[in-house]
Amino acid sequence: MFFKLMKELPQMFIIAAIFWFFVLVVFFKNNRKQNLGFFYKHHSTITSIIAALILTIADIWLFVSYIPTHFKKVATEGSALPNFELLDSSFAEHKNAVHADTIKKDSSKPSKTAVITPAEKILLTRQASIRFYSHGSAEDIEATNSNVACSFNATTGQLKFTGLIRGFVFENEMMQEHFNDPDYMNSAAYPKTSFTGIIQNIQSIDFSKDGNTKVTAEGSLSIHGVSKNITASGTIVIAAGKPTLKSIFKIKRADFGINTDEIAEELEITVISEFK
Repeated sequence: MFFKLMKELPQMFIIAAIFWFFVLVVFFKNNRKQNLGFFYKHHSTITSIIAALILTIADIWLFVSYIPTHFKKVATEGSALPNFELLDSSFAEHKNAVHADTIKKDSSKPSKTAVITPAEKILLTRQASIRFYSHGSAEDIEATNSNVACSFNATTGQLKFTGLIRGFVFENEMMQEHFNDPDYMNSAAYPKTSFTGIIQNIQSIDFSKDGNTKVTAEGSLSIHGVSKNITASGTIVIAAGKPTLKSIFKIKRADFGINTDEIAEELEITVISEFK
């Protein structure tokens, strides 16, 4: 982490080095004085050390907390923002899967032209959100991706989410960059996270009436190139005929080969998908 800071914020270390260079100059200058006690000889040295400490702390705070957010933002936006072409391709996969299932069902009907007439209610959005939260001893870490593609079959309960790792947004720009590094999530090699599964008790939901229904989804969650079968509880809220899916569950990062110790062993995941 220290060498990463040196690489990304060399100005911070250069400025700090200048402060301490002046401390050394004052020290050697005072050390030449003769016939004086240490305190009388180095009282200005002590003052310069205190001043250098204060200025160094201010220097670190300025670069780590302020400059990555306000000055480096333009430089990092290109790498931090999600690849919308990749997102569009994921969204197209959802649509194509729906169309393929429909054509397969209608293939037995004699027709010269393939007509897509869905017998099931398919809902699509690419504005679902995934938030993860990590409670650590040093600091809490959280990030949200609000550009997640989701398809939901309100008849069979089939459900699929696909999001881009680079779509997760942090408050701290440096953390956002580090999140995508090869030693962390390695978004270059594993650009997507996805869940494919089914809501078990979909038949108990009346989509024509407003209300809340607790549901359970089972399926395969893929993160960091690793797929695991999970079961997650959640809620489907119907309001004005429009459903919203919400689930909060926990996963262990080690199960998905995420070995960095910068986040907690257990992560809280919140998924929300609103269909308008």
